[in-house]
Amino acid sequence: MKKGKGNNIGKILTMFLQITITMLSPLLICGALGVWLNDRFHTTLWFLVMMLVGVLAAFRNFFCLVRGFYESDLKREREEQAYFDDMRKEREQRAETRQKK
Repeated sequence: MKKGKGNNIGKILTMFLQITITMLSPLLICGALGVWLNDRFHTTLWFLVMMLVGVLAAFRNFFCLVRGFYESDLKREREEQAYFDDMRKEREQRAETRQKK
């Protein structure tokens, strides 16, 4: 097995575990808090409210985590796109100068 391939699998596994923990933590904490509030105030509404808060927090955490993973890739893609745009402009300028001759 190549060194790069094993390292890539490790990164994927790490990312998967971080996403799992990041999404489950707010759900479990808010769910437990909702159950405790329902028992304390003898209602059934708090669990649903807290689970909604947990779902919103989980998606926010997921978004922030994934954005961090791909930030360097996006920077590299932007640099490559700028390079290709410069090449296209240079080719167009050469074509214009040929047409003028």
